[in-house]
Amino acid sequence: MDTNWRKIIRKYNKVDLRKSNWQLITTLSLYIFAWFLAYEVYQISQWLCLGVALLAQVFFGRLFIILHDLGHGTFYKNRKVRTIWGNILGILWFTPFEQWTNAHAIHHRHSGNLDHRGTGDIWVLTTEEYENASLLKKLAYRICRFPPFVLFFGGLYVYFIAQRFYMKTDGAKEKRSVWVTNMGIVLMGLVISSLTSAKFFFFYQFFLIYFGSSLAVFFFYVQHQYEDVYWEHTDNWSYETAALEGCSNLEVPRWVQWASGNIGFHHIHHLSHNIPNYNLEKAYKENPMFQQATNLTLWECLKCFQLALYDMNERRMITFREYSQAPGLGRNYSLNISG
Repeated sequence: MDTNWRKIIRKYNKVDLRKSNWQLITTLSLYIFAWFLAYEVYQISQWLCLGVALLAQVFFGRLFIILHDLGHGTFYKNRKVRTIWGNILGILWFTPFEQWTNAHAIHHRHSGNLDHRGTGDIWVLTTEEYENASLLKKLAYRICRFPPFVLFFGGLYVYFIAQRFYMKTDGAKEKRSVWVTNMGIVLMGLVISSLTSAKFFFFYQFFLIYFGSSLAVFFFYVQHQYEDVYWEHTDNWSYETAALEGCSNLEVPRWVQWASGNIGFHHIHHLSHNIPNYNLEKAYKENPMFQQATNLTLWECLKCFQLALYDMNERRMITFREYSQAPGLGRNYSLNISG
């Protein structure tokens, strides 16, 4: 690890207002255009409308990355501007800006730390923790790590249900953002329904968020759930190592990289969340130290969903099958299910 990494990343932290404005204007324009197109084709066929909702993910995902940058205090220099746009995009994404920003900041501060799990991350148990868990907890964990559940229900739960309420740990600002977002969603629904129809609004809005949330879960999952991912207890945990070894680098087609706002360079983003999305690729290409991360193709990403438990002895994620067959493990494996 280059001890001068802070100096290296400093030049990439700069906000370029022209790039930020261009991203926001073009992406938001495409989002609005998709609504008009969706309504036109909806009158012909709901299947065509469904297709528009799917194709719209190319730029709808970019809106989330802009929201993501705003939450990290970048993209715009002015905090008030970031907050205004963060709340607007939060409404479009059914995501309370301040609440999400706080939870995501906790995730960044403690990523890869076994003693600070549970906020803004995926539920992960070590083999020892799973071994000593109750039957009910094992069942719940099996369900939560079941790939179809993760992909097709995880996003549905987070974006449609969980984010409609505030948490016990939320402060006044986070609670207010939940109310602002919920009221904004209702207002958006009333306006669009009055201009089109309530049936169209609910149909297109549901699938727009559903597809988007599933893709968001997919990307977040594979960036922190791969075989040689980094996990440590506090005494041995390192922020730098957690960033560079605890986050994957996604090797995806150019259009996917564009649609996902360069979030595939996730290890660099975790090392410095102040880098705007449009500077991440440049940082990667110009610095060999950033090119040593675990690279994952889309096919390899799919394999990540088979992994379920972290083995502290082997320092890697393993599958339930490996757990049940490993010597010394699986002795109390009450749920004898292959996976």
